[in-house]
Amino acid sequence: MKPFLTGHSDLVHDISYDFYGRRVATCSSDQHIKVFKLDKETNEWELSESWKAHDSSIVSLDWAAPEFGRIIASVSYDKTIKLWEEDPDALELSGKRWQKLCTLNDATGPLFSVKFAPSHLGLRLAALGNDGKLRLYDALESSDLRSWTLTSEITVLNTPPASHLQSDFCLSWCPSRFSTERLVISAMDQATIYQRNKQGKLVPAGHLKGHTGLIRSIAWAPSVGRWYQLIATGCKDGKLRIFKVTESRNNGTNIINEENDNNANIERDGPPIDSSAIDADGSVANLHVELISEHSDHQGEVWSVSWNLTGTILSSTGDDGKIRLWKASYSNEFRCMSVVQAAR
Repeated sequence: MKPFLTGHSDLVHDISYDFYGRRVATCSSDQHIKVFKLDKETNEWELSESWKAHDSSIVSLDWAAPEFGRIIASVSYDKTIKLWEEDPDALELSGKRWQKLCTLNDATGPLFSVKFAPSHLGLRLAALGNDGKLRLYDALESSDLRSWTLTSEITVLNTPPASHLQSDFCLSWCPSRFSTERLVISAMDQATIYQRNKQGKLVPAGHLKGHTGLIRSIAWAPSVGRWYQLIATGCKDGKLRIFKVTESRNNGTNIINEENDNNANIERDGPPIDSSAIDADGSVANLHVELISEHSDHQGEVWSVSWNLTGTILSSTGDDGKIRLWKASYSNEFRCMSVVQAAR
């Protein structure tokens, strides 16, 4: 592992790979987005394009699935979401390769997180920010990516934090195409799972409890080969936490494995489950959230968590300047399997 210079003149807030891992986008307080491509021969990251994208610090960005084209969404403290599309015919480093599709400006406070939904849900994105509102947008016509519609606006924080206080907001979509639409959001030190009900509304379905500081990062794991879901969080309180999400259906079918660890902190008292939250087969899915693993190896704030494509390995970064890789043992206990430190 070795670092490469981004050329940003201020703090880099976010980094995002495209679907194939051959390109990476970065955003910074210098109000610029930069896109790098991987040179196959030298294995070095080369700058493809750089442009001023917002009028304030850019704190989050994400790539759309490749079937929708070469699209990046970005959010900023300037309260806007911007969508960008690449023109592959334009010269690299010309300043014209990435063109703005549109600007979405419904937010009334700085935005902290933006994520495209899994591709099976269509071209949809969610954004969350300091005004305590979760907003979902859909591109209703694939032929017109300049037109986006606000389809949901949900209050996730009744009282927005004061402007002089430190705050953080994150979101992550459930990647499974075999369950109802779900996403998990964190607002300050609270994390909640939302799911789509039969009226088409996103309703609270469970809480991730135990955080005693700002939640810096949240990640929903792909569930390849698993009958349950995993969600990881990184927190200012110095803890990496992993939660297990299981469901039972109100048609009498119980799919909760009662072999849960005796030490698991099973949440039973979250927000009331909406009886109209229908699963793909028409039955009602009641979610149960368990804290199954908690670690303080970073000895300071945990700033980022991310799963691999199969949801079997979790990476985390923190104030110790190291990347830690976590994997479940045969007894389903997550343990640190490797520690990586960048060369200096």
